[in-house]
Amino acid sequence: MASITVLRPDVHQEAADAFPPAPPPTPDRPLVLTLIDNGKPKARELLTAIAGELGALVPLASVEVVRKEAAARLLSEDDARAIAARSDIVIAGLGDCGACSACSVDDAVEMQRRGVPAVVVISDVFQGLAASFAASRGLAACPTAVVPHPVSSKSDAHIAELARRVVGTVHQQLLGRPAPVAVPVGAAAR
Repeated sequence: MASITVLRPDVHQEAADAFPPAPPPTPDRPLVLTLIDNGKPKARELLTAIAGELGALVPLASVEVVRKEAAARLLSEDDARAIAARSDIVIAGLGDCGACSACSVDDAVEMQRRGVPAVVVISDVFQGLAASFAASRGLAACPTAVVPHPVSSKSDAHIAELARRVVGTVHQQLLGRPAPVAVPVGAAAR
């Protein structure tokens, strides 16, 4: 016999205990970056483009992509533990709807809770949801990189441009310092 699960949005859940964000890693060696791809269209492309841009700013030992089986799923306890154990920094996403934004925020919050700096990539229309959900999970300000909505219908060139636009924010939020600024060749030092 089939069963039906009814979810009640009117049930109040207690907010999680507040905790501080994870401290940035010490830049004494190349970092291991893990991308948590929730499987949304263009999520992997955007996350890997951001990783490529980040790799031009900070030495990366490796970039691992973990693909979740569904965008509206949380990481399992075992997966969260394993990712945190092998990662120095994490980028999660793409949050471009309600459930996938909440689950991607949860992925980043869970990494932060485990001491790994993490940022979530979401589309602009879900900023409020992301902030509210992160706070309910105990992280008052979840590091977030915001891109214009929608992403799934954009070209590869547009995805690459989005990555270039947000990499400074991602760098700042993961490493706790502004991204280095490239000086054009031939520019005079002042």
